[in-house]
Amino acid sequence: MNDAREIAGAVLKYYAIFRIPHDAATQEFLAGCQKDTVQRGSHGYAYYTRGEGPTVLLAHGLHSNLGSLMPVARDLVEQGFRVVLFDMPAHGEAPGTGTNQVEAREVIHKIAARVGPLKAIVCHSLGSVWALSAWGEAFNAQTVVSIASPSNYRFLVDKFAQLQKLRPEVAEGVAKQLERRFGETLWNDCSPAEIVKTLGVPGLVLHGSNDDFVPPEHAREIHANWPGARLEMLDTDVSHFEIAASPKVRGLVADWLRDNRPSTDTHARAS
Repeated sequence: MNDAREIAGAVLKYYAIFRIPHDAATQEFLAGCQKDTVQRGSHGYAYYTRGEGPTVLLAHGLHSNLGSLMPVARDLVEQGFRVVLFDMPAHGEAPGTGTNQVEAREVIHKIAARVGPLKAIVCHSLGSVWALSAWGEAFNAQTVVSIASPSNYRFLVDKFAQLQKLRPEVAEGVAKQLERRFGETLWNDCSPAEIVKTLGVPGLVLHGSNDDFVPPEHAREIHANWPGARLEMLDTDVSHFEIAASPKVRGLVADWLRDNRPSTDTHARAS
């Protein structure tokens, strides 16, 4: 196989999503939610709301579904928040077989426009990349919680290349294809460590100290670039993909959203 064909095949795999259906616990929670739909092109994307109070939007990560953040949502509803859950394009019950940051951003914008002003955005892993990439006049909040997020977008390509055992020249070819499609500024435009520099709101950065999928150094870089952020490194054996549902993380998220009150002093660096 020549490099061009190998690169083309790798790009297709890069965009592809491994779909995970909603489990029984998630289905039970959603049965008690209000279901609505937004339209993007010919596809409808469902989102679910539950609870009363300040609105919190939850953004799940890659090869997952909204159920990965359902335990967080359940806790927040009990503590007086209104939660918004949705499947990213091609995930869970959402249409499609593959997605990218542009498609995810457009769906996020449409849902945010429907649910009104946001108290907070809680996002996990690649969901942090998608949500922060969507940040702007049409989508923002008083605070953001980032859980186990990569700090830079190029890491995603490098991780993909490692998992797929791509030759270096093929991995670089995938990166060049992304630049051609989304522009050479992609690596800054979609990198959380760059985006948080100008958010202007306080944030909570949570990461497992033993995370072997997205190394802890990513959390430290995001925190270092984010005025008003607090960093919590969690000494836990819970995996990267399950950390958002852990009792420790759920407690920290609930405490942060309940106690955090943006004011003139919230941009002081938290230890």
